[in-house]
Amino acid sequence: MPTRSERRRRERAGKRPGGQSSSPTLIRPRELIIAAIVGGALLAAFVAFLALRGGDGDSAANAVPSPLTATTPDEIAVESLARQSVESLPRGEWPLLYDSFTAEFQQRCTRDQFVAAGEAGAQEQGDQLPLLRFVRLEDVVFEGEKAKGVIVGEVTGQTEYKIGGAFQKTDGTWKLAPADATEGCQAFDRLPTTTP
Repeated sequence: MPTRSERRRRERAGKRPGGQSSSPTLIRPRELIIAAIVGGALLAAFVAFLALRGGDGDSAANAVPSPLTATTPDEIAVESLARQSVESLPRGEWPLLYDSFTAEFQQRCTRDQFVAAGEAGAQEQGDQLPLLRFVRLEDVVFEGEKAKGVIVGEVTGQTEYKIGGAFQKTDGTWKLAPADATEGCQAFDRLPTTTP
């Protein structure tokens, strides 16, 4: 049995000034406010992470471009065509590119029309023509004998531009095909570029 002095010590230890017991309460108002602030900050950080990551991964608007690292023969062939499509104009080799297109494209754009379109494009570029160069091919999707991707070009030292390109394998050889929603001698779809 505890002595009288021990009982008093225990009673004093269990009481606060003013006679209130010091037994812990579940949550004090101040702790509740701090928990709410910390929880809100964690929730905001998680939402920001999802927004930067692209949400559930299905949103094309939040997708991060995926540059092609060509390793297979098909990827190498498609990347080579994308490079030629950009670099043939400043090298003055635009007419030679005509043979790299599918028969479908050639039916809607004769060789003479194609050469004229290339000459008009070269004149439109003016002094920037020698500065055009291929940068990369990205977001490539192969579907059997067809492929689509984004061709990224550059006016050296100034700005990048993007065009949608299509490719088709014909008799075992990859060719440039007209992109969706194009007509006549237009083979590529000019895409908006975003600045970081």
